[in-house]
Amino acid sequence: MSDEVKIEQPDVPEAEKAEPQPEPEKAAESKDTAAKESKKDKKSAKEEARLNAELQDVRMQLGDARRALEAERDKFLRLAADFDNYKKRTAAEKESLRGVVVSDTLQMMLPVIDNIERALAAAGEESTPLRDGVDMVYNQAMDAFEKFGVTRFGARGDVFDPNIHNAVMTCEDDELESGAIADVLQPGYKIGDRIIRHALVKVVE
Repeated sequence: MSDEVKIEQPDVPEAEKAEPQPEPEKAAESKDTAAKESKKDKKSAKEEARLNAELQDVRMQLGDARRALEAERDKFLRLAADFDNYKKRTAAEKESLRGVVVSDTLQMMLPVIDNIERALAAAGEESTPLRDGVDMVYNQAMDAFEKFGVTRFGARGDVFDPNIHNAVMTCEDDELESGAIADVLQPGYKIGDRIIRHALVKVVE
């Protein structure tokens, strides 16, 4: 019987026996996948940064647009206010000019009206074709004055007002108090507050 030589194998841990060693190809694929994921994350981060920058830029542009719009709105409001003031000023100037033109025209017409009144006074109360014709012309003239807003003032018994009356003489009158108008030598006319002609009056002392 020959002697057999036995070669003893070293003890291998059970865990090492159970875990299969990764194959080289699979390990390489895992590394590639990790690299791709890392690239993808970097790309996403870069894209997010770009979008944030664009958003910030859009917000700045929006702020600039709002400020520009507010400035234009202020300009528009100022322009509208200026235009409204211009219309009011123009209307006031037009009305004032109209008053001046009417006043100047009537001042030239008043001597004619005075002469018509003298003619009617001289004709008396008796109705004649001539007197009736003159009276009709006088009434037409006074109607035209009224349409222009002209009012006549100055009458016996009115209180003397130096702003609208010119006292050319004084007198005594038992029927009136001192300072009252005893007689109107020439009536006055005005348009609103604009005096066309002061009334010439005789005032009680």
